[in-house]
Amino acid sequence: MYIGLLHLHSNLPYVLLLLIALVLILSLVGWLHSKPFGENAKKWVFWTMLTAHIQWTLGAILYFVSPQVKSLNLAMGDSLSRLYALEHPLLMTIALVLITIARSKTKKSEDSKHHQTNFLFFALALVCILLCLPPTWL
Repeated sequence: MYIGLLHLHSNLPYVLLLLIALVLILSLVGWLHSKPFGENAKKWVFWTMLTAHIQWTLGAILYFVSPQVKSLNLAMGDSLSRLYALEHPLLMTIALVLITIARSKTKKSEDSKHHQTNFLFFALALVCILLCLPPTWL
């Protein structure tokens, strides 16, 4: 089971990054052209948020069952250990919160200003994600 979760957690970010890029492009185009924040944009934001939550949940499970994380007693001494034990979970949680805030701020209205809100929150989330990717991803 651990290996399956690890593979899913390692491959789902490709889908998540693709969805974030799509939402960023839709939001930027909607923002620049002052388009209403319609149902299409809301659906893409929802699916991106759902994928982010699934990814975070898989990561949280792996954090507690992974033999790699369990052996990180002196995590602050080694940069790779610190990444897996502290930086990666913390920044991914911040990214998830930003995506969730964007969704909650934009799900009720069709005002065109929501494209700007979405763009800013998703751009910040993308920066958090890119800052803490494991070195095997780079």
